[in-house]
Parts: sequence; C-alpha cells; structure tokens
Amino acid sequence: MLYPIARWMAKRLRQQRKLGQSIRWHERWGVDRMSLEERIDYAGLLHECGKSEQAVELLTALLKRTRYAQAYERRAHIYNETGREEEAIADLDAAIELDPESYMVWYTRAISHNNRGNYELAVRDFLEVLRRREDSKASTHYELGNVYMKMGKYESAEASYASACSNAGKAIPHYYFRQAQALEMLERMDDARRALSQAIELQQSWRAEERRGADQYRARTRYSPAAIDTFIQGAEEEYGFLVYESKLREAEGDLSGALDSIRQAIDQYPGGADVQLRHGQLLRLLDRPQEAEEALERLVSDNPLWLPGYMELSALHRSQERPEETVRVLLEAKQRYPEHPVVRYWLADAYREAGRGEEALKENADLTELEPDDPLNWKQRAEILIDAAEYGDADEAYTQALLLEQSAECYMRRSYSRYMEDRYEEAMLDIQAAVALDESLLKESKTAYALAELYMGMGNHELADAEYSRALALEPDNPQIYDRRARCRFAAERWQAALEDCDRGLQLTGTNPRLTWLRGLIQYRMEDLEGALLDIGAYTELVPDDAQGFYNLGHLYSHLDRHDEAIAAFTKTISLNPFDAQAYLERASLWYHQYFDRTRAVDDLAQWLLYAEPRAHDGDRFELLSEVRGFDDEMRERAKEQFLRVYGSSQYLS
Repeated sequence: MLYPIARWMAKRLRQQRKLGQSIRWHERWGVDRMSLEERIDYAGLLHECGKSEQAVELLTALLKRTRYAQAYERRAHIYNETGREEEAIADLDAAIELDPESYMVWYTRAISHNNRGNYELAVRDFLEVLRRREDSKASTHYELGNVYMKMGKYESAEASYASACSNAGKAIPHYYFRQAQALEMLERMDDARRALSQAIELQQSWRAEERRGADQYRARTRYSPAAIDTFIQGAEEEYGFLVYESKLREAEGDLSGALDSIRQAIDQYPGGADVQLRHGQLLRLLDRPQEAEEALERLVSDNPLWLPGYMELSALHRSQERPEETVRVLLEAKQRYPEHPVVRYWLADAYREAGRGEEALKENADLTELEPDDPLNWKQRAEILIDAAEYGDADEAYTQALLLEQSAECYMRRSYSRYMEDRYEEAMLDIQAAVALDESLLKESKTAYALAELYMGMGNHELADAEYSRALALEPDNPQIYDRRARCRFAAERWQAALEDCDRGLQLTGTNPRLTWLRGLIQYRMEDLEGALLDIGAYTELVPDDAQGFYNLGHLYSHLDRHDEAIAAFTKTISLNPFDAQAYLERASLWYHQYFDRTRAVDDLAQWLLYAEPRAHDGDRFELLSEVRGFDDEMRERAKEQFLRVYGSSQYLS
C-alpha cells in the first residue's frame, strides 16, 4: 500500500513544483517499480534539481537493458546542459535511428549542433522539426532564427522570428525582441521599433503578474521550467527591453526619445547601475552637462566599487575640457583599482591634457612597467615626450612600440619626431614604411603634407611644392596648407605664386596674422612697398604686442620717407622689446640723417652698442662701431664716450 501512495505523492508534489519533496517520495516509490516513461521523467526531475550525474546514471542503466528513443533523448538533453555536446549528439543519433518521426530528438540535436557552432547542421535539424511538428511551432522558429542570426543571415532570421510571432496567442516577449534585433540589422528601423514595442508591452503586462509571467510562458510554450526561469531573468536583465528601445531611438537620432525610454527603465527597475550609466551618457549627448554630472556623481556614490561609473564621469569632464576634474575622478578610480591598466592609461592622458607633463610621464612609466608588452603604452609615452619637446626620447618610445606591433600610425608619428630633430632622411623612410603597411595613406592629405614638410627641411622646394599641391587637391579648403605652400614658394622666390596662396588662405580664414605677415613680406620683396605697408600695418593691429611687426613697419616707413611714422614705429618696437639693438640703430640713423638731432642719435648708438654684442669686450664692441656706415667719426667717438660714461667697463656686462 505504501508504494502507490509514494507514487501519488511524488507526482502531486512535482506538479506543485515542490521538487525536493517530490524527489524524496520518488525514492520511497523506488526506481524498479517505475515504468520506462516514469524513469525518464524522474531523470528529468533529478537533473532539474542539480542531480545531473544521478540522472545520467539512471538513464544509462535503463539503456543497458533496452534501447529506448526517449531515454536517449533525455540523456542527450542532460548532456547538452552540462557541456557534453559530443555525447549528446551520439545519443540523439541513436534516438533518431530508433524513432525518426519524433520531433523532439531532432529539436534536441539541433540545439546540440548550435552549442557546438555547427550552424548549418543545426538549421538542417530545426527544419526537420518543423516538418514533423504541427503544434507549437513558434519556439522552433524562434530557435531557428537565433541560429540564422549567428550565421549573419538576417533576412532568414527575421522571417523565422516573424513566423514565431505570427500567432499572437502563442508569442512571448522575446520573440518580438529578437525580431526587432533582426530588423535593426536589416536597417528597417521603423519596423524594429514596432516589433520592440510589442515586446515591451507584453513584458510589462506579464511582469505585473504574481509569478512575473511564468504561467503565461508555460501556457504558450513547451519550454522546461528552468528555461522559463531563464527567459524571465533575461527580460529583467534587459530592463524589460527598454534599454534596447533607447538604443534604437538613439540610432534614429531621437535622443530625447532615447532618454524617455531610459527614464522608464529607471522607474521600473530602480537601482540598476548600467541603466543609470546610460542615463548619464544620454544627458551628455543631449548637451546637458550639469544634469549628466549630477546623474553620474550619484551613480558613483551609489556604486563606489563599479568602475564604469568613474570612467563615464571622467569622459564627461574630458568632453568639457575640465582636465583637473578628470584627474580627480580618475585618481578616485585608481584608489579602487590601483592595477587597472585602462585607469592608469586614462589618468596619464588626463595629466597630459592638464599640462602636468611630469606627472603624466610618471603615470605612464608605472603603466609601462605594469604592461611592458602593450604598444599603446609606449605610444602614449612618446606623445607625452613630444609635448615636452624630447624628440629623441619620443623616437625611442615609438621604436619600442613598433617592435611590439607594426603600425602605420606609429611610423607616421615617429617620422614627425625625427623631422623635429632635422633627421629628414630617416623621417622619410618612416613615411615609406607607413605607406607600405597602409597604402590608403597615399590618398590622405596629411601624408602629402608630411612629405612636403620633409622636402622643405631638405631644401627641395620643387618637390615640396608638388606635395603641398597634392595635399591641397585632397583638402582644398585647408588654409594651413596654403600658408605652408606660400612659404615654400617664397623660399623659392616665386613671389606671385606665393602671394596668390596667401590670398586664397585669407579668403578661407578671414583675418589671419600669419598669412597677413607673410603677404606683407612678399610684397616687400616684390618692391610693392605700399601694399606691404598695408599688410604689415594690419598685422600690428592683429598682434599689437609683437615688436618685430612694428620694426618691419618702421623699416617700410623709412623706405617711403615717412620719417615721423618711422620714428614712432621704432619707438614702439623699443617699448615692446628694449633689447632690440637694430631698432636703436635704425632710429639713430633717422635722428642723425633726417632730423639732424645728434644728441638723440648718440643716445641710440650707445644703446645699440650695449645690446648689439652684449657679451663682447669693449675693444671688440668699439671695433663693431667703427664698421657701422652712415655716421661720421665724431658721432662714433661721442657714442663711445656715452657708452663708457653710462655703462662703464665691460665688467658691468659680464
């Protein structure tokens, strides 16, 4: 009498999902008293309760006595879920041989092939399932769609998901969710959003139920209780698919809509760190930095051990060009993760952007010691050294990076460091090495520009001009290239061509001190003094603290016999740079020759003596005075006496 009661209790408790108690009653019932189907069912219960080895032993014992398709299928299912796919497939082959019309063995073997990455075989078996199964085909279409997605066959995947969703009464939220993903891959964004809205609506409705929709999953699918739990947990981890909806809306350019979706997710799933992170990211993208900062500071405060919060907050500060704040946040992250290489890398960058080069170099040195085989660390070191004009050390760092990884970018950057040390031939070889790795560089203006700069350094103006011209053909609206080609043509004494480049550059930039200066100088060389005067005058208005500009202005006024204005310009030069010896000499000449003011001329000559050769001995200095033309011997003698009276011996100057 005990055994019938045990059997009844075991089955009843299992129906009630009281699995542990059910197993105890199964044990009282006894395996030997169970039918084949009941033993197979019991093995499934054992597996579900984590007793997989015991389940396999039970089924193996059964199969030793009789070959039974359902037993092979159940053992294969357990093998699948315990990572023993090869044994699972062997069992399924045997089950199909015994009962080829059973859809379940084909279905389980398809899952095994899928787990092993044999997607073509998985598709074959799923199609066999669909030929045999007349009811509840939705889950098979869903699983088939998943395989097609892995294969990159998005049209086939979408068709499978659409079939899974065709009967709304059998669909679950994940069918619509996966269909939306396939539609996104097909760039059918409106359709993707519509499918996703169905997933969200259904999920929200089921989540409000007592068991978060478990009964609905069970009624609509043939999935096991464990699989249903996985679906429910997956929907929770996806925040009811609201985060994905946010990403779809962002992809469509609807950032406000994306933010609305995230706020719904925060309301429905409070406390999720990654959804709060997304909230801060969207606020940053919407150019609402204050709100973004508040959201991210709150995230970091609530999750002090979660690194992504620190990284996103530092990225926000970096985007606002607040390097000191970036450093502060990354130092906090470093306290939590002292050995994390990304934190150390970002911190070195932040120090660099804050102008704290020594600290950047120290942080990078620690990072390089931590990860000496990462070429990115050596590249970062090289860039920090370039900032400090330590081009030789930068060259060594780039060389180390290239030993670890051949990189066209790295060759280009090392070329620059060698160019800055006037090592033009070696720099040229680096550019050639970069192009050998990436031929597309030949189609970029930056490569032509770099070659032009090297040719300029080597004094080959013809080749430099050709490369500047090629760079302009690729980037015709870049005023910097017009500036550099103008200087190349100026050096080659192609005055008119240089002037045309200046004009084109100024058309692109409007006011531009460099080009204005150069155009004035070109017109001076072309003996267009009035034109040169206009440009040099404009330059001094643009850069009123540049003494050289006023010196050039004074020089032009002198040539144009506008002596009062020349005197004023040289006086301005001296006020900006009291050590400009040549300005004193030019003004002395004007006082002497144009105004016949020998006293002021003597004063300026004495000043010129002081600054012309500040480290010279008096004898050498006075010898230099004797070589100056345009002054009589009396003027030279008076200037010498004035110098000795005011400035004393050369010891004063030492």
